[in-house]
Amino acid sequence: MSLSKRKPYVREMTASWWKKNPFYKLYIVRESTALFSIWFSLILLYGTICLTRSTNFLIGYSEFVSFLQNPLVVILNIVALGAALLNTVTYFNMTPKVMNLIVKGEKLNPKVVTGALWVVTAIVSFFALLFLFI
Repeated sequence: MSLSKRKPYVREMTASWWKKNPFYKLYIVRESTALFSIWFSLILLYGTICLTRSTNFLIGYSEFVSFLQNPLVVILNIVALGAALLNTVTYFNMTPKVMNLIVKGEKLNPKVVTGALWVVTAIVSFFALLFLFI
């Protein structure tokens, strides 16, 4: 039982409270990128099923490629790529904030950590493309 005779103040919370702050908008968008990760995982699973289901590798491969050439699948894959890039950029920008690296008694500049992550990404991407075209 409350000692006060006044009604307690209850702040109104609307369903769209997060739309007023750009930080929360970006957070919601970033978290929704998980849906496109699920989409990409399902595509990889379907490709694996196509390749293992057929007795001839080339038949399964051509079935999977024809699926990938569907305009709707192409559009969803482009959106999934954009979602992955958004997730990567926000992750790389967030990493120095949660990692407190100290070198020779001083905190490391966040731009160094972010730059190092981008350099590693570029090197791995280069070798992946090199391997793809060899």
